[in-house]
Amino acid sequence: MSNILMKKCMKYLLTLFSIGFFVSLGLSQSQSQYSNAAEKAFMEKDYYSALSYYLEVLEFDTSSIEIMYNVAESAREFSSYNIAEEYYRKVVDRDSDGIYPLASYHLAEMLQMQGDYDEAITYYNIYLSEQENEDEYLTAKAKKQISSSEWSKELLLNEAQNVKINRLGENINTEFSEFGALYDENEIIYSSLAFAPKNKQNIPTRVISKILKSSEIESEQYGNGLNKEDLHTAHLAYNLNKSRIYYTICDYKNSSDIRCDLYSRAILGDGTLGEESKLPDFINSASHTTTQPSIGLDRISGEEVLFFSSDREGGEGQMDIWYSIIEGVNKYSNPENIGSINTAEDDITPYFNSTSQTLYFSSQGYTSLGGFDIYRVERSSTGYDNPENLGVPINSSFNDIYYSENENGDKVLFSSNRIGTKYIDPLNESCCYDIYEGSIEDVDINLNALTFDGTTLDTLRGVDVRLIDPETGRVIATLSNIDAGDHVFQLERGQEYLIVSSKEGYATDTININTNRIYKSEDIVRKIFLKRTSLDLEVFTFDDISKEPLPGTTIRLIDLTDNSIQEVVVTNDGGHDYQFVIKPDHRYRLIASRDRYEDAVMEFIARDDDGTGIVSKNLYLGRKDLNIYLPLALYFDNDRPGQRSVSLTTNLDYTSTFDDYVIKKAEFKEEYVSSMTESEKYLGEQRIDDFFENDVKAGYDNFQSFLSAMLKQLNQGKTFELSIRGFASPRADSRYNLALSQRRVVSVERDIRNYLNGAFVPFIDNGQLKITQLSYGENLAPANVSDVFYDRRNSVYSPEASKERRVEIVEIKSQFLNE
Repeated sequence: MSNILMKKCMKYLLTLFSIGFFVSLGLSQSQSQYSNAAEKAFMEKDYYSALSYYLEVLEFDTSSIEIMYNVAESAREFSSYNIAEEYYRKVVDRDSDGIYPLASYHLAEMLQMQGDYDEAITYYNIYLSEQENEDEYLTAKAKKQISSSEWSKELLLNEAQNVKINRLGENINTEFSEFGALYDENEIIYSSLAFAPKNKQNIPTRVISKILKSSEIESEQYGNGLNKEDLHTAHLAYNLNKSRIYYTICDYKNSSDIRCDLYSRAILGDGTLGEESKLPDFINSASHTTTQPSIGLDRISGEEVLFFSSDREGGEGQMDIWYSIIEGVNKYSNPENIGSINTAEDDITPYFNSTSQTLYFSSQGYTSLGGFDIYRVERSSTGYDNPENLGVPINSSFNDIYYSENENGDKVLFSSNRIGTKYIDPLNESCCYDIYEGSIEDVDINLNALTFDGTTLDTLRGVDVRLIDPETGRVIATLSNIDAGDHVFQLERGQEYLIVSSKEGYATDTININTNRIYKSEDIVRKIFLKRTSLDLEVFTFDDISKEPLPGTTIRLIDLTDNSIQEVVVTNDGGHDYQFVIKPDHRYRLIASRDRYEDAVMEFIARDDDGTGIVSKNLYLGRKDLNIYLPLALYFDNDRPGQRSVSLTTNLDYTSTFDDYVIKKAEFKEEYVSSMTESEKYLGEQRIDDFFENDVKAGYDNFQSFLSAMLKQLNQGKTFELSIRGFASPRADSRYNLALSQRRVVSVERDIRNYLNGAFVPFIDNGQLKITQLSYGENLAPANVSDVFYDRRNSVYSPEASKERRVEIVEIKSQFLNE
């Protein structure tokens, strides 16, 4: 049983006895006697008695801030939130010397527990402004509770409209605590703390809990001899086939604290109960509490699982959720902590729904409305997902615990000490718990599955979309839309679905939809992006100088992403066109070869940019005189490589900077035309397109062709000396730009060294290939290029500035070794 729940109700009875005992003897208590009794009760964690006695002490000295603070502390510990708020507020208003620095923090807590989130935030902030560096734990908690209060205010605006909460009737709820309720056909099984033990020798008199069953009219004790006469019996749970019950037996450790163990009994053929069996010592612990059992079927493992809460060693905090596999009658696996959901605070009252594979529990360790909130977490193949708060109206700013559901999932039970719960007197207002029932009404849930091409992001028509029951594999509905990408299905609440989308030429895509957490009518939209399984590659060859078609070329296609795929070689003597099948998102290299021409080389990533499924590439073969490539310009992004650096070198090669640069074309378009009129924007965007296609990409392709041709001639015995200049736009000062242009030259030199896994390195090392670096910074930039640093449109994104950020191969000297 929950010590938290038990203690609150016990304190009330203890104090009734203590005060009544003095009155019955006709004794008149002095201030010191009440004060001593209050201190003693507080030390023994008898907070209700302490609260009552301190209120008596306050009658003797109504201006004592110390006594007010003790009243507030006792009321807080007893969960008498309104009284605690009243007296913490008095302390905060009167404590000009700061003797009670925690008063503002606890006042904020009490306000939060009563749902006054705005004022709670105010007092948390007051605490932080005065005490932030004094207590690391409370500082972190105050910040967390501010966040929780802001979250709670937002959550209250989204209360589930289809959930109606009602307090169960007087045949179940009493002025004491009722808890641990579950549905059993037409009855409700629950536990109640409204009983006196047979042995009344204890002073003060104690109360105990018993397990009851209730029809619509009356309640009676459950089972033959199940409930103990002098011990707590509580928390009944059935196993999967209802052949056995599990429950808790608890005993007092002292006047208020209790310790619990788990027990089970078989349900015999005639409905009576078999002999009581205490669960093994590796589940129960003599020095810890083991309580609140719940049984569920783990569909992933196919095993029956016992869930429970315990403060045993090895947990994440105080009370934690644990589980043990039920391996047979009275056979269990060693308990394991569900560490992924447990917190440093109390995590209690587990309930597992085998149908939805959902674990429900209450916790003080997550973002909440105030006290204990109820959370749900779904079982998955990897464990448990992130816990989700059930929201309003199931949760409140008070404590909400012991959640359970009926078989259909349209009715739920839980216990709460929220406003409306029955209590005996004002001091005891938040003490005890009643059982509440939530009715979940039908909702309209519509799913629109929108289908898109995963590369172009355009609407994809003609997709077959199937709605499938994941448990049975049954196809519930199939829709195909040749006119648009919409596919609308009507769903039921509390179900799990698979949405499977397929289209010829595309990879099938599957998504999961779960409606367990939906409590009001809702239109759900899911965007589904299908990726092509293959693309058609068209290659065309041209003379680089005349731009005329060049037949008789041999094309080699190399998959650089998957080196297990064999190279494809095709020659077309009668034409200049070539067809291949390639894989999306793979990187490829094309090499075009022909007599009296240098090889043309191109690398690209296979993407279906226009949604046609066809990738087209043009290869231009240069003639063997390499000077026709000059000047060969390679372009760079702003301040790349080595952003904000004054280093003269870089570890990056040009290909790395090129790949990052070309994908920013859309950004350059947007920024360049941002201040243009609508009539100017088309021409502005066209200028950016022309620059990226005809300068950036064409420059890179020419560079690859040039390197291929130079390598071939080096292998034939030629020597080369390349002169390279680096440029920078005038946006930064000359010293910075000199370093930047130098780094750009170095990146191109590294690209030459890295080409084809270092093919040029031997020629560089033996002097057959020499590279002369000429760095000029901004000194050669035209006057019309903006150098205004804050004018990013012109100094960064304009074609004029972009063309200044380059490296040029400006001169090639070559001869054969024997010349």
